[in-house]
Amino acid sequence: MSDVIVQIYGIRTVEDARMVVGMGTEHIGVSYGHVKHTPGQLTCEQAKEIFKGVQPEAVRVGLTCATDIDEITEDLKAALPDVLHLSGDIDGISPEQVAELKSRFPGLKIMQAIPVLAGVPLEEQKALDYVRAYEGVSDFFLIDTKSADASDIGATGLTHDRSIDRAIVEATDVKCIIAGGLDDKNVAEAIHETHPYGVDSYTHTNWDDERANGLNCKDPAKVEAFVKAAKNA
Repeated sequence: MSDVIVQIYGIRTVEDARMVVGMGTEHIGVSYGHVKHTPGQLTCEQAKEIFKGVQPEAVRVGLTCATDIDEITEDLKAALPDVLHLSGDIDGISPEQVAELKSRFPGLKIMQAIPVLAGVPLEEQKALDYVRAYEGVSDFFLIDTKSADASDIGATGLTHDRSIDRAIVEATDVKCIIAGGLDDKNVAEAIHETHPYGVDSYTHTNWDDERANGLNCKDPAKVEAFVKAAKNA
C-alpha cells in the first residue's frame, strides 16, 4: 500500500467535490478567477461555494493561470483556498512576487507548477532551474507536462519522461505531486518509479463524452479506479 496523496482536478461543483473526497481523494483542485484564462474556469463565486461546501478534511487547491499578482490577490480575497496553485507562465511571476503573495495572505500555501516538455531530455529543460529558484517560496511542486506552444502548464493529458519527475523529487525537500497523463493503468508504475508525495489527475478522470465539458465533469468510476490504483501501488 502506498502512502501517496491523491489530487483530483477539474472540480466544478460541490457534488463532484464531495464525491471524489468520499472516494479517498485528499486534495481537490478548482480553476477559478474573475478574468477568464482557460476553458472550464469557474467564477470566484462558484469556487467559494465549493470551498465552503466540501468536507472539512479536504485540502482545497485553487488554480490560477494569471501572472498579475494584483489580479490574483482580488481572486484570493473573493475565494481563498488552502493552497494557491500557480500554473500560468512560470516566468511571469518571480519568486519575489510569490513571496509577496504569501505575505498578503498569511497561512496560504503555494503549489508551483514545474513545466516538463514531453520528449525532451532533462538536460535540455529548465525544470531543475525552476525548482532551485522557487523552492524557497513553494510548499508543493506540481510536476506537469507542458505543451511547447502553450503559456500555461498542464491539462494536456500527455505523459512525459518519469525519470525527470524522479530527478526533481530527489533534488528538493519540497513536496512533489506528479501529473501529466496519469490514469488507473499507469499511476502505480509512476509512483514506484518516482516516489512522489502525491499524484494528480484531471483529464483521465473526466467523462469521455460531452459531460466532460459540463459542470459535473468527473466520471465516478474513473475516479474510484484512479484512487484505488494509487493507494494500492
